[in-house]
Amino acid sequence: MRRLTAAVVAVAAVLLLAAGCGNRGVSDKTPSAGTPDKIIVQVPLAPPTAPLFKMVEDGLPEGTKLELLVYNTVDEATARVIKGEADFSVLPVNVAAKLYNSGIDISLANVNTWGILYLVSVDDKVKEWQDLKGMELYVGARGSTPDVLTQYLLRRSGLKEGEVKLTYLGSPEIAQMVINGLVKNAVLPEPLVTQVLMNNQQARVVRDFYTDWQRSEGETRLPQTGMVVSNGFVRSYPGAVTGFQKAYAGALDWTVAHPDQAAPLVETNLKMPAPVFVRSMERTRLQFAGGSGASKDVSAYLARLLDFSPDMVGGKLPDEKFYLSE
Repeated sequence: MRRLTAAVVAVAAVLLLAAGCGNRGVSDKTPSAGTPDKIIVQVPLAPPTAPLFKMVEDGLPEGTKLELLVYNTVDEATARVIKGEADFSVLPVNVAAKLYNSGIDISLANVNTWGILYLVSVDDKVKEWQDLKGMELYVGARGSTPDVLTQYLLRRSGLKEGEVKLTYLGSPEIAQMVINGLVKNAVLPEPLVTQVLMNNQQARVVRDFYTDWQRSEGETRLPQTGMVVSNGFVRSYPGAVTGFQKAYAGALDWTVAHPDQAAPLVETNLKMPAPVFVRSMERTRLQFAGGSGASKDVSAYLARLLDFSPDMVGGKLPDEKFYLSE
């Protein structure tokens, strides 16, 4: 039920293609029936994908098929959204905003992941962000959400630019280096955190980004990942969108309540060991919130990113049309 795409398309080239073809959704054509034959969803190798395997197993309302496209990089996912090759796409919330602000015809359908980033260390002296002064910290790709949030929390802790040496690599590579004792301090997402803790007894979680975000911003939640929908698909199949949202919310709740039952599906489809998935759910905040229902948290989050790094959100806050009505 999933198709892996190996090629990564350059975003600039895709933008040219999109300009020539227009931003048509996958299912823009007027349907001959009230429901689509299938719904195409592109997903990352990450926790919010787990409920979708349950949906594939259970089936969608009215027999609609669900096709999952597993992507390896955000650039790959972005290219597919621009070309209109998926009906729904799981994306970092700031990437969704950036696409919307660039004129791509999408809406934020839901937010599903509210914090999976952690500071991990094998150094007993590191307990607070301030303790990293003069040290090296490994972080995912430069300009990514982990990078920007890490720099934000470092500044909020009183550290100046350059007082912590940031080294950028892919998160899976960083995790393996921590396991092998080659890296002391790292920012990692779940389930990579759990993989590290299970394979390096000296490693421990030092800081929880979600907790530190709330310590800095009050009760505002940290909406890291959501799901966008092509507005062409919404116009053609409004009932299918409603049904999909309801099914995803139910499958997500089931995954959180029964990680041991969800784990075999994840192991089969994502090749993630079941014990790793089960333990990672202890630090994975999955909760469904419709686009409009999440707008307050999302707006506050994007406002902070806009202040810190405008390019992260496309230079401005998205307007109210960004949020799919419930």
